[in-house]
Amino acid sequence: MRSLLLLIATFARPLGALSVDAAPPRTILVTGATDGIGRHTACRLASDGNHLLIHGRRPEEGAELRSNLLSRGAASVRYFNADLADLEQVESLARDIISSGVGSIDVLINNAGIFDPPSPAKSRQGYDETWAVNCMAPFLLTRRLLPLVAASADGCPRIVTTSSISQSRSLPSLDELFDINERPKSGHQAYSDSKLGDFLFTVVLSRLLREHADSRFGRIKCLTMDPGTVNTKMLIAGWGACGIPVSRADNTYKLATAFGAEQESGTYHFGGGGSADAKDEKKVRALWDRWEQTTGCTYADIGANCDG
Repeated sequence: MRSLLLLIATFARPLGALSVDAAPPRTILVTGATDGIGRHTACRLASDGNHLLIHGRRPEEGAELRSNLLSRGAASVRYFNADLADLEQVESLARDIISSGVGSIDVLINNAGIFDPPSPAKSRQGYDETWAVNCMAPFLLTRRLLPLVAASADGCPRIVTTSSISQSRSLPSLDELFDINERPKSGHQAYSDSKLGDFLFTVVLSRLLREHADSRFGRIKCLTMDPGTVNTKMLIAGWGACGIPVSRADNTYKLATAFGAEQESGTYHFGGGGSADAKDEKKVRALWDRWEQTTGCTYADIGANCDG
């Protein structure tokens, strides 16, 4: 009789409560989670019953979102505040996450991104703000949190970084990207260059991690994608309302689910193959070296000690 009652209770649950990703719950970090695609992704992951780490830059919005996600079924929600246009705050964000007691991160989603029309602003350290937020911040944050991702007990820990079908065909000179005295470029060009940077970051990081195939770091998959042409505030500001509703923007979410676990590390999804610059070893190595110089962190010591 008890078994029959349990069976009835199971099938009596709302269809939306049944999900292959809800058991067991995973710990997932979403940057830029308080608006747009990041918020939609966090909501979907909450409905799957996951533990969520959400980032934003407005505490009141973070508090509201936390309550919303808990009401949707999230196992737990922690909010972290930081302005990613300031590398010092990116460092603080990483320290806050590490010191929060989170033992591991199963999926790190570098979703946060900006578009600054018509003339991009400068970051706290003087770099083009779009480049700083969209590329330098995830480069630094990912390195600091890499040991937590490597500590994941999930079968396929992942780092998902948002690129775009709007990425530039070719990377401009590094001086143009990193010189704090460089004259600001157009908002569209700055955004396209940064999205190419995100794609190249994913490709190179996947290669570095594969070099540690015999360690916990070698299990991590790095994926990137076009999130879709979605009517976010960013799209409307730069291109007009020419996309799908945010409620249908599921590309980021898909890479955080079982679908993403099946994909090859270093690959680009939902928008073509990405720039051919990913095959230019000299160019991507120079870009990586400049990222390390300007952010003050290195990936060369991965696995050098127990802390990664």
